[in-house]
Amino acid sequence: MRVLLTGVTGFLGTSLVDYFQRDPSTVLYGYGRNREEARRKFQDVNLVIVDSYDSQKLNELKIDVIIHLAGIAHDLKGNFKPSDYYEVNFEGTKKIYKDFLHSSASKFIFLSSIKAAIDSWPTAVDEHITCHPISDYGKSKLLAEQFIQSQKLPPSKAFYILRPCMIHGPGNKGNLNVLYKFVKKGIPFPFGAFKNERSFLSIDNFTAIVNQLLRKEVSSGVYHLSDSETLSTLSLYKLICQVVRQKERVWFVPKPLIKSFFFLLGKTGQLNKLTENAIVNNTKILSAINIKLPVGSKEGLTKTIKSFRG
Repeated sequence: MRVLLTGVTGFLGTSLVDYFQRDPSTVLYGYGRNREEARRKFQDVNLVIVDSYDSQKLNELKIDVIIHLAGIAHDLKGNFKPSDYYEVNFEGTKKIYKDFLHSSASKFIFLSSIKAAIDSWPTAVDEHITCHPISDYGKSKLLAEQFIQSQKLPPSKAFYILRPCMIHGPGNKGNLNVLYKFVKKGIPFPFGAFKNERSFLSIDNFTAIVNQLLRKEVSSGVYHLSDSETLSTLSLYKLICQVVRQKERVWFVPKPLIKSFFFLLGKTGQLNKLTENAIVNNTKILSAINIKLPVGSKEGLTKTIKSFRG
């Protein structure tokens, strides 16, 4: 099987390259904006870096599957304009999907996001949700989804739109790393009064799902991705304490006081990310690929947390 990965130098691309190195039947081709960086990063890996792609190139390489990971995610440093999201996440996806339709490749996997459907939610969300993205990131991903679904699909082809929740794993310096540093400094956890449940997705489960989509005949469509268990933010804090052998220091500060404090700081959004429910229903994808995910939530999170120690 010949697979083209876009966004190959990112966290997910690198993880998939590592995963498929174990499978000699998979021939990998990678595309990234910075080709020289990609060549340096994968110089000792069985991966061919391509300089460009179009339908003719895809046919020349005899690509079977395109995994489209390239895109702009949340910009915490303010490096991007709103138009950048639409140019990369929407227009970029349109181009490669059109190339896919006119090529001999049979499967197209598009990495979208749960943020394309909703930004915050009190109950578990599945694929039947009416989409109401708020951010330019979510809106641009939804436009890409809608374009894919609007195109006539030949009988010999299939597409899979994946909406994962927060993906974590070794090498990913995201929100988990922030909480990890919080614990390492011995700062008390002030949100003990909040009760919530959140979904996470281990990189091991993500790569296993992608592998199954490559190998099995699965119906085209939108699929929500998450681990099969949820954790509260408090449980996550306690898990980090356990891994780093730090004494738990939980404060049960009254909710109104916490909310007022964050409101005055102008950081209500950050508080909501820590304390609200964010549960993603993965029933559809598990039914489609018919496997049990290889890693449980706590096992996967423990592996990620340990990686922060360097």
